Formats: sequence, C-alpha cells, structure tokens
Amino acid sequence: MLLRNRWSVLTVSMVAQVASVSAMFGVPFVLPQLREAFGVTTAQAGMLAGLPSFGLLLTLLLWGVVIDRAGERVTMTLSMVLTASALGLLWTVSQLWTAAAVLLLVGAVGGPVNAASGRLILVWFAPSERGLAMGIRQSALPLGVGVSSLVLPGAADAWGFAAAMSLPAVLALVAAPLVLTVASAPPRRASGEGRQRDRPDRAETRPPGPAGSPYRTWTLWRVHGVSMLLGVPQVAMMTYALVYLVQEQGWSAPAAGAVVALAQVPGAVGRLLLGVWSDRTGDRLRPVRWLSAVSGGFLVLLTLLPVLWSPAAVPLVLICLVLTMWHNGLTFTSVAELAGTPWAGRALAVQNWLQAISTTLTPVLMAAVITVAGLPAVFAVAAVFSATAVVVVPVAAARRARS
Repeated sequence: MLLRNRWSVLTVSMVAQVASVSAMFGVPFVLPQLREAFGVTTAQAGMLAGLPSFGLLLTLLLWGVVIDRAGERVTMTLSMVLTASALGLLWTVSQLWTAAAVLLLVGAVGGPVNAASGRLILVWFAPSERGLAMGIRQSALPLGVGVSSLVLPGAADAWGFAAAMSLPAVLALVAAPLVLTVASAPPRRASGEGRQRDRPDRAETRPPGPAGSPYRTWTLWRVHGVSMLLGVPQVAMMTYALVYLVQEQGWSAPAAGAVVALAQVPGAVGRLLLGVWSDRTGDRLRPVRWLSAVSGGFLVLLTLLPVLWSPAAVPLVLICLVLTMWHNGLTFTSVAELAGTPWAGRALAVQNWLQAISTTLTPVLMAAVITVAGLPAVFAVAAVFSATAVVVVPVAAARRARS
C-alpha cells in the first residue's frame, strides 16, 4: 500500500497533471495524422487542436465549485476517468464535426486537475514548504508538453492519430487509482497534539474576511490580474521567439528550436529556486514584482539592441524566455493562500480560467502588432504588460491579508 504523505500526494498529483496536459495539449504534435484522419486542411486542423483549450474555458469555473464541495480526490479521479473515456471516443468518430465535439469534450472534462492539485498543496504543505511544492507541481506543465512532443509524433506515425491520443488516456487510467488511493486531504489533528509535518494544520488557511469570501477585497483580484498581465510576455516569447530567430536573425528552424528548448531547463529550475526563496522569506509577491521589472527591461533590450548589434539577439531571447517563465508558481501559491482552504478550488479555477483567456488572446493581439509595426514590436508591447504588472502586484496588501 502506498504511503500517504505530502510528497507522495505531490508525486501522484504531478502524474495526474501530466496526463491531463498531454490529453489537452498533445494534439498539436500529431497534426499531420489529424489532417489525414479527417481530410482537413492545416488551418482546420489547427482549429481542432485549439478546441480542448476552449472546452477548458467553458467548464473550469464549475469545476472549481465541484472541488470545494466534493473534494480533490473525487474531482481528480472523476476527471481522469472522463478524460480517458473522451479520448477513447476518437476511435469511433469519422466526421469533422464529431471529432471537434470529442476534442471539445476532452478539454471540458480535463480542466480541474491543476486547480485540485494546487488545493492539495495548500492543505498538505506548511507555509515554509509551499513555494517549493507549488514550483514542483507547476513543472508538470512543461513536463507534460515535453513528453507529448517526444512520444506522440512517433506513435502517430506508427499507429495513427487515435492510437497516439490513446497514450494520454492510458496514463489517465493509470493515474486514476493512484489519485483515489493517495490524493486526499490530510486528517485534522486533534487539539493538543503536536504538529506533524505530514498533517499540516488546516486552520492556517482559514478564509479571510468576516463573511469568508476572499473576493471581498481587491487583493486576490489583483493577483489574478498580475497573472494575466505576465501571461502576455510569457506567451509572446513562447510563440514568437523561434519565428524571430528565423525571420529576423536568419537562423534555421531546428537551431532556433534548440534555443527555445534550451530555455526550458533554467525556466523550470528558476521556478523551484524562487519557490524555496519565497518559503524562507515568507513573501510570495515581492519576487513577482522584481521579475516583472527585470523581464520588462530585458524585453525592451530585445526590441532595440539586436538592431544595433545582432549577436545580442540569442542571449537576450534566452534571458527573456527564462525570466517570463518564473512567476507562475509564486502567483499560484499566493492565490491558494489568500483564498484559504474553503475557497481555494474556486480561486485556483478562476486563476486558470483567466490565464487561459490571456493565453488565447495574446496571439491575436500580437498578430495585430506585427501587422502594424513588425515582429520586434511584439517584445516592446510585452514589456508594457510587464511594466503594468509592477504597479498591480499587491505586495503590501497580500502581507496584511496573510497577517
């Protein structure tokens, strides 16, 4: 029988998160086989690949209520089973509209894992470890994308689109019993007992305010806003860094792709180190303000300096890619702590939902920027969003709320 402690809960949550990410964001890695399976154009295939994200937007807020009412274990297990079932339906569809409906369903049922696993971290980990734990948990997103990019294209070449997308389904079915066994909230300690490291006191995260709702003040809304603002430079860099190196600097696509891939390692490590730093200082949002200012400055340099000295382009692209990745774990931890246990599921669902809106709208905004002012202007506009985040970060208000 699996030992149920905070680290086993975190590990199982990450497995479930990787399964969910692979299911929702794995389709872009098998687009050629998707085109062949349904006889669609590249543009149509790209629209199909975006449907899981749209399905996520439709149901994520509802899932947040389910998490707070039914608990993390039930919600995550249900999501894993439904995700595997939805992916299994791909074997039965042959028309474009039915494929679209199934992919929409995959996103609709796969959304709660991120919020639920974040809530588990809130109740299992003491404040002195939450930053590290949330940073580890947040690494499941690039890990899931990385595993999908390595495994799914070869599987699709060998067995076809539906078979390749069955691999995330298998992982979800493996994760479901693990979640059911391990991923529950810790029992409350009896009064008078000494504190156990694997059974943190849930009273630490009681909701603020006289009526319990963390949304009675602007502090939590401001953290949500900061996440949306910093999502713009993050998505802009991930979307346009490769194109910039190819189009503006004359690199080959494989070499530019290697540069982007190289940035993922310090990007992930930085999230962990900042999580540890925030644990030791007890301050989640001051590092976010610092990151906003520094990344905004480097985005301005990326806009201007390569025009005068082209060798600066690659190191600046790497620096900006890394810096724009680092805030996620800190903002998610802050949202969970400010919301308190009874509201954490809903608050993290709102966080994910608003970030998904930012992710969806950023390419649309930047396409207009490129049309009007050219590709390097994307980085200048992204710097404006970073600078705005510096002002919006509620460092003092969050400290008062925690007190």
